[in-house]
Amino acid sequence: MKTQHLVLGIVAVLLVGGGVVYFNSQSIPKDWTDGSFVKEEAMTKDGGTGTGSSLASQYLDYSSESLKKASENNGRVVLWFAALAWCPSCQAADKDFKANFDKVPKDITILKVNYDTAKDLKQKYAITVQDTFVQVDNQGKEITRWNSGGQGIKALLANAK
Repeated sequence: MKTQHLVLGIVAVLLVGGGVVYFNSQSIPKDWTDGSFVKEEAMTKDGGTGTGSSLASQYLDYSSESLKKASENNGRVVLWFAALAWCPSCQAADKDFKANFDKVPKDITILKVNYDTAKDLKQKYAITVQDTFVQVDNQGKEITRWNSGGQGIKALLANAK
């Protein structure tokens, strides 16, 4: 009897574990791998004519180098603390940015910060919830912040200073 219970317990654990693995593999967005953002391919919304905002040069993964480069351009820099692997509003905002990036002003650079791994930056800017945007000056000082609620570009245009 104990052997039957043990076998049934092992089978149950394997079935539940397999279901979790399957579910998790189905829910990860195609542009997110291993918990880090995939680099965007060079492209512009207008097909390369240069009249629209450039997704590849203005919608980047956060790094100290990308922050420095964006700050040196004397444009506006917005840090976006996103959890694209599991946050529905982050996924919606990301989709909106990719589909409508030509509406983003050319002087704004959005740096995507991985909410799940950027503990130091989250502490520095007191970030407690994903899908939070923080506009910073060229010294990294906060200018303003907002949460998009999945409304990427609309929220950006309404809140960026």
